Amino acid sequence: MILPYEHPKWREVMGEALHPGGEALSRRLIRLCDFPPGARILDAGCGMGATLGLLVEEGFDALGLDRSDDLLSKAKQKGPAVHGDLRDMPFEDGSFDGAICECVLSQQKKLSPALSELARVLKDGGILGVTDIFAVNRGYDRQSWDGSCASGARSVLEMNEAFRIHGFEVFFFETYPKLLRECTAQLIWAGIIKAPIKTCRSLSYGLWLCRKLGDEGSLKGRYEIEGAEKAAG
Repeated sequence: MILPYEHPKWREVMGEALHPGGEALSRRLIRLCDFPPGARILDAGCGMGATLGLLVEEGFDALGLDRSDDLLSKAKQKGPAVHGDLRDMPFEDGSFDGAICECVLSQQKKLSPALSELARVLKDGGILGVTDIFAVNRGYDRQSWDGSCASGARSVLEMNEAFRIHGFEVFFFETYPKLLRECTAQLIWAGIIKAPIKTCRSLSYGLWLCRKLGDEGSLKGRYEIEGAEKAAG
């Protein structure tokens, strides 16, 4: 099964970034993360390597990770990248000073495996920069977006709670509803996705900055993890 973002027309519409806002939003995310010079940064779900290339351009020790061999072959032209799954990454604990994760968490059926791994591979105090689609309300119809990342959209409350339970402090958040509307219209016009207008209005696009807390800030029992799974879907 070809995933939506692997569709040739998707790339034509979205460009190499494969997400709303394109390169401009990726550059803003990197700037807001304010990583230290030369920091070791993971581009988790690097796709075709657009943001990986920007990180390398900015002088960071960047590494991309993606599960798509097709996209990874293109990413490797922009910088070092390896094949892997966000839910089980081939890295040692505390390997990275920071991480970028663009339009990837919404593709996860459950947030806990991915967020647990991101917390594991980040150093204490490391910054996680996320951009992704989110649901404006918790009751919108996910089934209307069969196969697309919008089918995994969660509310801001669900996202923030999932970050918290997995040891992250959200310290910055902003939204870009216009960017999502524009790219959604283009994708519908190109015949790549189909969705009712009511459903489109139930979604938006956001940017989160999270800081990984130390052990004292991320202690959590199994009952909390189970609660996070229920909250995060």
